[in-house]
Amino acid sequence: MDEIILKSIIKKATIKSVVNYFDKNIKEEKVRKFQILDLLMPKERKIRSIVGGLETAMGKTLWEPLAKEIASGNGFDVINKDLQSPTNMPSVLANTLQTIIATRVANTGMYDARSSHDTIKHFCQQFIVTPISNFENAPRGFGVDIWLKKDGINYFFDTKTVQPNVGNYNKFLSQILNWYAYFYSQNPLGNAEARIVFPYNPHNGEDFWKKTMGAGKPLERGKEGWVENEFWDFLSGYTNTFQLIKESFNDIYIEGSLENQLDIVFDRNKEIIAPIPDQI
Repeated sequence: MDEIILKSIIKKATIKSVVNYFDKNIKEEKVRKFQILDLLMPKERKIRSIVGGLETAMGKTLWEPLAKEIASGNGFDVINKDLQSPTNMPSVLANTLQTIIATRVANTGMYDARSSHDTIKHFCQQFIVTPISNFENAPRGFGVDIWLKKDGINYFFDTKTVQPNVGNYNKFLSQILNWYAYFYSQNPLGNAEARIVFPYNPHNGEDFWKKTMGAGKPLERGKEGWVENEFWDFLSGYTNTFQLIKESFNDIYIEGSLENQLDIVFDRNKEIIAPIPDQI
């Protein structure tokens, strides 16, 4: 994939994602509770509300669809279904999983990223002979945002805020190891790699892991957590993809292409965005 094609994919996916988000959430504004600023600046108040929602939903709204479009352009299959977990996870598998997580959190040195994965996969080989019969969608909080496949390997990704709170890294580790347990319990002969993704580095070129809480532990950098171009370059096959993403965002702003599309959305929903006084 060359630079021109990649930037075209980025721009189209970005505009589509943001416009769809605004269109959906403008309609939802119609049924939200009245706020006093609706009397003074109805359009501005609603736009601010929607933009605030976009900021907190960047993963689902922008990064996820953008990642899927870039990956698709580089030969990945995008798996648009939920990763399933055993309806009743065998207790021995659940105990093994919890033991690995507990020792990783306690930093005993017994397991690292590779041995955690390999132990779970090895344990699930028993399900070749005695397969688990019933599966259901993964529990809330343990779903996979982005599921890709290429060259026989399944890739599971979840994009996260670039400024995680205390304790979040324990949850991230639990997510990854549970994904492996879910996948291999159903596909013991399959191959999977999972990463938690921080889509950009907010620290002005400084090492992300040195600036984040606890250096991201117990998550293992590079092998369980990816930052910025570790993720984007993997998807695109291009070097320094995030720079192209930033350039594309600048192009969108300068060209006014997103603004034009949003103007159409606002015009289509003008009775919601800026109702006349007797409608309030």
